Amino acid sequence: MIRYFALFLMTILCFGSLSLAESSAQTPDAVAKAFAGRWITYDRNFATEKACELEFASQIKGEIYPIAKKGCSGALATLAGWRIQNNQLVFIAEDNSAIALIGGNQERLSGTILQNKLPIIVERQEIAEKIEKARKSIECSYIGYSQTCASPRDFAPPAATIGSPSPIQILVNLNARIEPRNNASVKLVLKPNACVSAEVCTVASDGLWCKVKTENGDAWIKKQTVRQQRWPVITFKNGCS
Repeated sequence: MIRYFALFLMTILCFGSLSLAESSAQTPDAVAKAFAGRWITYDRNFATEKACELEFASQIKGEIYPIAKKGCSGALATLAGWRIQNNQLVFIAEDNSAIALIGGNQERLSGTILQNKLPIIVERQEIAEKIEKARKSIECSYIGYSQTCASPRDFAPPAATIGSPSPIQILVNLNARIEPRNNASVKLVLKPNACVSAEVCTVASDGLWCKVKTENGDAWIKKQTVRQQRWPVITFKNGCS
């Protein structure tokens, strides 16, 4: 099952796809058709239970492309639809106000809630459910480069909230990306034993992502990944020793 998980992440999350930047030259209707369908977010800030499910419509209604929602709360409780602005999706509320700015590709979108600056990750539901199932079936994720299997507490998020960062210690050579997506550009590579501040975290089908403050500015790191395309590992621990 470990091998299946590694191959699945390599083949599903790491191939190219249509991005919002690439789609900017197309008409809004063409973009809507490309992004139409079922999406999901696992972040409990936006879900009444396990997840918030969204259905992007392919046809415009009034001034927005409608989004049907199920099990959504928080900032997404009043979500009505989206429109394109400056090569980004703008989530629009029922009162026509902007909720969030979102960017990404046809498999994963990420962005920020405008009111409270919380991060959000929205994924294609079919792909996300397969990734989550594969990840949760892993029997052992190693702690960094060790041969020690992580315990449930090792998967816990750091106590980081907006305005109240929390220290974390890097355990492996870890790509820090400009967005919480596996195909987002790498901003820098964090080295083992580096101590950085986690500013805020969010959860996706492939686990926890945290925004950290580095010498090169803010970047995103993932807590669970696959080393050498084979070994699931925990990439950082909470607190710095």
